[in-house]
Amino acid sequence: MQVRIHDIDHGRVGAPNQLRIVAGHLLVVLINHKYQHDQWISEARQDQLGRGAPPRPASDRGGEIDGYTVIRR
Repeated sequence: MQVRIHDIDHGRVGAPNQLRIVAGHLLVVLINHKYQHDQWISEARQDQLGRGAPPRPASDRGGEIDGYTVIRR
């Protein structure tokens, strides 16, 4: 059985409440990882090419850990 995000969101899976929680955490982790990768690339561009990193996004859902922007649940 193939489960899609849409199915989880609409509760069309076994244990829908638990899967919704797991999917939410996985999504936050994936976004944070992708953002960290982009930050590392920006830092390398700054060091090696002299181009500045883009401004940090403004959001009430954001936070900072060890100088890196992350999404909070």
